[in-house]
Amino acid sequence: MTTWKKAGILFLIVVMGLMAAACGNKAETTTKTDGKSDTKADKKILAVTHAQFPPFEYMSAQGKPEGFDIDIINAIGKELGWQVEVQDTGFDGALEQVKNGKAQVAIAAITIDKKRQQSYAFSDPYFDAKQLIMVPKGSQIKTIQDIKGKKVAVQLSTTGALLAEKILGKGSKDIFQFEDLPSAMDELYNKRVDVVIGDNVPMMEQMAKVSKPGFVTLDDPTIPKESYGILMQKGNDEMVKQVNDALKKIKENGTYDEIYKKYFSQK
Repeated sequence: MTTWKKAGILFLIVVMGLMAAACGNKAETTTKTDGKSDTKADKKILAVTHAQFPPFEYMSAQGKPEGFDIDIINAIGKELGWQVEVQDTGFDGALEQVKNGKAQVAIAAITIDKKRQQSYAFSDPYFDAKQLIMVPKGSQIKTIQDIKGKKVAVQLSTTGALLAEKILGKGSKDIFQFEDLPSAMDELYNKRVDVVIGDNVPMMEQMAKVSKPGFVTLDDPTIPKESYGILMQKGNDEMVKQVNDALKKIKENGTYDEIYKKYFSQK
């Protein structure tokens, strides 16, 4: 091979190397936009829920989960630069998917309690709630203890179900569990049960929607108040910190209040 040919080949190799290096540098410079890396912006998070608890979560006419909780987790995701996908898996299914790592978070009006904290991590509370007792007007039931010997309707896997089990016993034939609270309330409207126990907000929302006279709600002060939290895999301290930081920010910048007003008449 002649000297000039060798020199030409060497020149081409050098030029191609320089071009590759330039492209590499260009790719590196485009990994950040507005101070945020694309790696963070492209992080995909699977959030699971039980879309049978309006107005916190329910299925839209298009077959997608919507509601207060869905807007909250999407706002948190936006704050963190996450792409959030929400799937309806049922309540127990949501908890199981987080435990086995198939989903990163569950948000389904999940009450923070000591038993769940043994198996899962929780965010800071994002909503405070309480249980109400719904009965026909004139009922002899005045407190939670008065449900003894009565037929009680509750929503499956809720605090109301746990309260009924605590008083009547787990597996009691007098506890009737339903997939959603409206179905439990329908049992009372149709006089097939004596009382319904459920979370205050969805119960009041459903009563206003149905607007059937002759029924009242009782607020028993002996029933402790509860707080909802976003559930994550136990030990994932970094994600808990990120979610808490983002939750704090959306409360400070007014996003939380906007979402709240969208679903609830008063705070």
